[in-house]
Amino acid sequence: MTGPVVVPVLPTYLDPERVTHCAVPYGRAIANRIESELVLLSVVEISESLRSYLDAEGKQVERMIQHWLEQRREAIDRLAEAVNGVSVRVEVRAGEPVREIVAFTTEQQAAVVVMSSHSRPGLARLFVGSVAFSVVQRAQGPVLVVRAQIPVPAPNAPVTLAPVLVPLDGSSLAEEAIDSVLMLFGQGRDALDLHLFHVLRGDTEPAKWERYLEGVARRVQERGARVTWSLGSGAVADAIAHEAEQRHAGLIAMATHGVSGVRRVLLGSTAEHVLHTTTVPLLLYRPHAVRQLAGAQPRRTQPLRVRDVMTPNPIVVGPEATLERVAEVMLKHQIGALPVVDSDGRLLGLIREEDFLAQERLIPFSVLRAPHLFGRWVTPERLEEVYAEVRQLEAREVARPPEITASEDMTLGELAARMVAADVRHVPVVHEGKLVGIVTRHDILKAVARSREHSG
Repeated sequence: MTGPVVVPVLPTYLDPERVTHCAVPYGRAIANRIESELVLLSVVEISESLRSYLDAEGKQVERMIQHWLEQRREAIDRLAEAVNGVSVRVEVRAGEPVREIVAFTTEQQAAVVVMSSHSRPGLARLFVGSVAFSVVQRAQGPVLVVRAQIPVPAPNAPVTLAPVLVPLDGSSLAEEAIDSVLMLFGQGRDALDLHLFHVLRGDTEPAKWERYLEGVARRVQERGARVTWSLGSGAVADAIAHEAEQRHAGLIAMATHGVSGVRRVLLGSTAEHVLHTTTVPLLLYRPHAVRQLAGAQPRRTQPLRVRDVMTPNPIVVGPEATLERVAEVMLKHQIGALPVVDSDGRLLGLIREEDFLAQERLIPFSVLRAPHLFGRWVTPERLEEVYAEVRQLEAREVARPPEITASEDMTLGELAARMVAADVRHVPVVHEGKLVGIVTRHDILKAVARSREHSG
């Protein structure tokens, strides 16, 4: 049996703008599609410190808490009576809101939690420090975050759930958004409409991303969904929000964990930016939670390999790119190393952020050392002049061969040991001489953290 759709709400005497009620129409629409129960959950907030004090006061305080619970239930019952077309249940709990919401949804094996912002201070930032942010971080299943609207829609207001826009960056983690969406909405009576979207960055070749999206689309179509896809460009969050508006998307499905660097999709960055840029609700999920919902989360028996953590199809420049262009690309995408490849995609070398800083080297035929920058000896007085001279140097003149490279099949343990031995932070991943990805120390740290989270 499908788990319930849970919508945490507050009564109007605590939420006079009825901000939390903005989620109700979406919860109702999802419950109707998957033929499940809608649960309106309200938590009477009692902090741990207050709980300790109240416990010491005995039965009189117990009666007070019971009165609060009854008062809350009466208020939420009135809201439930206004919802029609689906089975509605009211649940009221006392305790710390995030803990109670997560505990309830876990106990009930909820299909999804649908939340909007609440009436506490800081409403403009829906995630940072909010109940919604904390629930997304801790919930085992997907959480749909609905941006508050004024005026507040009626409980039975019609809403659109499709097409669901799924941004993809080439990683398996991002692709799990598709599994999450199909697990949730694929249970409906009608076929689901998905739109796959990728944001091109830097000098990325569009053709390979077109092939990638076509391949993913074919696999998803075989699972019964209707699928379209497109490419975009520009800042990632802005491009996603713009595409959602253009496609009249009902939802945007995104991960709260992604790949490293500029391509990551993390709460507080891309997801939050998208939420504040568009009125389209965000379906947020943690990749390992999708596996838990599917009932298959075995311990990993095979070692992690480079392909599991690398950033595929990284940003690159050609050999003729100027050093000025290289600096612009690295600053724009906030990356610490930029691969230089030829027209066939073969790796020629790397340009790292530390290459832009003067390094002391031995002066030939001398025991003295002096600053050296892009093949030029410099003095503090000439540093600005040298930077001006090298702006038009080509990448081929500056790129250095990587100390080490990796293959996609290399184990993460072997790569980590080689990175420590070579004291490098960025390692190109190559296949038959062609660049297919890049791994950073941060990628490895995230993989270790995920492994510990899974085993815990």
